[in-house]
Amino acid sequence: MDMRISNVYNAYSVQARRNTLSVPRGAERVRQDADSVNISSQASDYQYARSAVLNAPDIRADVVNQIQNQIASGTYSVSASDVAARIFHGIG
Repeated sequence: MDMRISNVYNAYSVQARRNTLSVPRGAERVRQDADSVNISSQASDYQYARSAVLNAPDIRADVVNQIQNQIASGTYSVSASDVAARIFHGIG
């Protein structure tokens, strides 16, 4: 059995013309105003805080320098109970 598909493009273009929306003659086009958005002061504050956090450095250089100096001078020490507490709170 030999099946042939012909005039596919013609069938498509006819259907596309049928699906096209048009404005009837004599109909007036309605002007639509632009959409607008009002942002609350709370949302504005949130955006400001978020921007500040995103622009903050990931590393606090002043703290890192202070700890490096303490390590170099031999004065840096951390108690075992502080380390255990931080580990425990990090798990829970």
